[in-house]
Amino acid sequence: MVDYAPLPTAVQLEVLSTALGERVIHDHRILGGLGGTMDVLRREYGDLVFLKRYWLPDGDEFSPAETEFRSLTLANEHGVPAPRPLWIDRIGLFPERAVVTEFIEGTILLQPSDPFDRAAQLANVLVQIHQIEPPAEDEAFFPILPIGQWPHEDEYPFADGEHPLRERVRSMRRRAKTSLPPETAVYLHHDYWPGNTLWKDERLVAVVDWEGGVVGDPAIDVACCAFDVSMLGLDEAASHFVAVYRELSGRPLPNLAYWALMAAGRP
Repeated sequence: MVDYAPLPTAVQLEVLSTALGERVIHDHRILGGLGGTMDVLRREYGDLVFLKRYWLPDGDEFSPAETEFRSLTLANEHGVPAPRPLWIDRIGLFPERAVVTEFIEGTILLQPSDPFDRAAQLANVLVQIHQIEPPAEDEAFFPILPIGQWPHEDEYPFADGEHPLRERVRSMRRRAKTSLPPETAVYLHHDYWPGNTLWKDERLVAVVDWEGGVVGDPAIDVACCAFDVSMLGLDEAASHFVAVYRELSGRPLPNLAYWALMAAGRP
């Protein structure tokens, strides 16, 4: 069960209206998601904006709102289809960490009419994401992963449970990790899959949920997305996604098999 935050109060909406330069009212709540509470607000002249409030970080952990806001800023600067960041709560307006972004009309496309075209679009946008180059002073936002480390690995106990292949897969992971070749690290979305993309007329119009950005092996994002496409029953489209990414990026992805094993063990 997701523990949603309360609806924004009249006072909070008034402060937000001043910050955004236009009166806003609460329109509706979007249910679902694991990272926080999502509300759609309506501006005075009819446009919608998106309010997202996150869990509170533990101790010195960096705020996911700060990471998302910075990630969206960089994504927009690099021409990646993503919502524009509009406001971040640095005044403690909400008990949670909060951002307001552009609202982009679109739907999740899990069963496309042309799975190969969707796979090619996913690959093309991921190449764009991996071309983002955070400046050195952004290291606080985007930690650099050691070779072989899955992003936030300590937060996600692997879900192989009592599966009959559990020990075999774990053994393969351990062996593979000892011989991973070095790979040029890139900015990673970290949660890139069809469920975090919005589509209109079967064209990819936005990538969402940017609060997990890190720097690491590009094959992490590729393996994660390919695995999720396969879980939709689209194995050939998943392979096409990988092939198009390799062609467009020029990256051979030498560690893809290792990251595929890691992706298969996630919850």
